[in-house]
Amino acid sequence: MATAWPRLVPDELHGHMAASIEAEGAARGEYPPEWPAVAWLVKTIARWRCERCGHLHAAPPWVLTVHHLIHHTGPQDKWNLQHWNLAALCQRCHLQIQHRVQFLQPWYFEHTPWMARHVEDYNEWARRNGEPELPLNGLRPALDHTDYWPERT
Repeated sequence: MATAWPRLVPDELHGHMAASIEAEGAARGEYPPEWPAVAWLVKTIARWRCERCGHLHAAPPWVLTVHHLIHHTGPQDKWNLQHWNLAALCQRCHLQIQHRVQFLQPWYFEHTPWMARHVEDYNEWARRNGEPELPLNGLRPALDHTDYWPERT
């Protein structure tokens, strides 16, 4: 699958724990070799904030991760590096939507802005590649998910 992502990883990857995990996954062959650089770039484009809740990358549970929106078709899912397939999410949001949101399933309700961007980008890619488009049914206001799981005291 051709991508326009960088092949070179910056000398110092911001992200510490997540960057280490991403590098280990690539070294084991679970992700493509360029995964650490791609994940770093996805987070940088998102300004090191969760696309869903807006929380800044910080200590757990606010560590910024990169979620593959298409994750249910097989072991090669992690190799799909299309920009519309990758979302910068904090651990909380990642766990909230993982295995609950099926990206390619038609969605008949309004999309939140962060997901609408991914659907719009997918549809642009689909038109160029002869794939079916996904419905985009308007936008609902962004929800505040920062307090979905309260801090433990």
